Amino acid sequence: MRLVLASLAVATLAACGPIQSTAALIDADVELEAARAAGAAQTSPYEFTGAEAYLHKARELTGRSEYERATKLAGRSLELARQARKNASAASNRDAAASSKEVAP
Repeated sequence: MRLVLASLAVATLAACGPIQSTAALIDADVELEAARAAGAAQTSPYEFTGAEAYLHKARELTGRSEYERATKLAGRSLELARQARKNASAASNRDAAASSKEVAP
């Protein structure tokens, strides 16, 4: 009985890595797409390119079953993508404010 429970515990713990890394990859991918839609590739190229690179490497590591490292890199990608989207939104707000000042009589 103990052997069965130990086997189940090991199997459950082994499944955590793929689940966590997959969730982290999805979160980073969604944020990166939001940054892309906000125009971050043009307004925040360093952060945007970094987020893409980290996400690419995280996917590569997931393919090699290096789930812990993949999760960390996906987290870094998420951080950079958030910063890129924030920068793009700020640039868009500045452009909108400048346009409204130009139009005003």
